[in-house]
Amino acid sequence: MGATEQRDGIGDLSFEEAYARLEDVLSRLQMGNMSLDDSLAAFEEGMTLAAHCQSLLDSAELRVEMLERAAPEADLDDDEPPF
Repeated sequence: MGATEQRDGIGDLSFEEAYARLEDVLSRLQMGNMSLDDSLAAFEEGMTLAAHCQSLLDSAELRVEMLERAAPEADLDDDEPPF
């Protein structure tokens, strides 16, 4: 976790919280009525939020892969979706 992530508390957010906050940042940026400094700060926050979301998704994917490897071969049916 980076210093910005720690300072802003982004590292403590769940995926859903971080994604909602990222959507808010994107909405503010798309309005186009912020100063350059505010736009840069929002962009930096958005990049940090996006990286946090990606990290959480990567962790979830790894957990799914580990569970799939741990599942007995007899229980896996390739014709059926996993969920």
